[in-house]
Amino acid sequence: MDESGNNSRSIPVGDPSDWRLVMVISRHGMEAYLRNVENPMSDVETMFRLSWEGDDDNLLSRIENAVYDHPQLLDDFAADIAIETNRVLWAPEAVVDGDDDPGEMIFKEVFAADDDDIMRDYADGCVCLYTLAPGLQSFLQRTFPGARIRCHQSVLVRRLGERTADMPRVYIDVRRNEADYIVMDGRRLLLAVTHDWHDKEDIRYHLFNILEVYGLDPKAVHVSLSGEREIRNELVQELRREVAYVMMTLVPGIAVKAGMSLTAAMLMRT
Repeated sequence: MDESGNNSRSIPVGDPSDWRLVMVISRHGMEAYLRNVENPMSDVETMFRLSWEGDDDNLLSRIENAVYDHPQLLDDFAADIAIETNRVLWAPEAVVDGDDDPGEMIFKEVFAADDDDIMRDYADGCVCLYTLAPGLQSFLQRTFPGARIRCHQSVLVRRLGERTADMPRVYIDVRRNEADYIVMDGRRLLLAVTHDWHDKEDIRYHLFNILEVYGLDPKAVHVSLSGEREIRNELVQELRREVAYVMMTLVPGIAVKAGMSLTAAMLMRT
């Protein structure tokens, strides 16, 4: 396994019930942190950050090896786990949870997956259906019984949706070759989607395409950016010429200090 950014260490915790595990799993790597729930203003402890290269065929093995290589993960922590994936489908709850429960069938019209590998979250009348790797859901359920497992998009929708503004807002989180777009009008979700990118112009293209599709005027929209610093900073400067309000997404200071991704930072608050 080609790993980088691995700063794994064992953290003295005393009673595991005083701590909460926050972990994000993606096809590009994993990150895991501990937060002291008895002293929530203390620094977040970084357990490890891993990244890897390669195709998705061995993804489950990479994830399993990462867990077993860090046995402290298996302590009796309360745990929140986010699955970062671009294989996500949002649908109205009334459609997906009908009498025939067609959620898996609808999902498989878009993405190849077995029923047992399709997970679902619920948010404000919508269902988020998602998958990452065959066998991942059963592995997590066996290995982290009782853990709350959610899609990274639903984590972002829930937390960013709590923020208010006088105009529609678009949150863009720029990650490794992918960018998440969360579009809110008040507390109403308009769109949550993940797009690939190879150049920052791809990110800009997807933004303006979304604005056009949803009939949103760039002069009456609030755009917030997070993620990869260089790309994010360049986009902020460029977009301010065309969009009414452009700023950095506000992230808790203790999360910034720990170097957490936006998903991990938002998951830490749940």
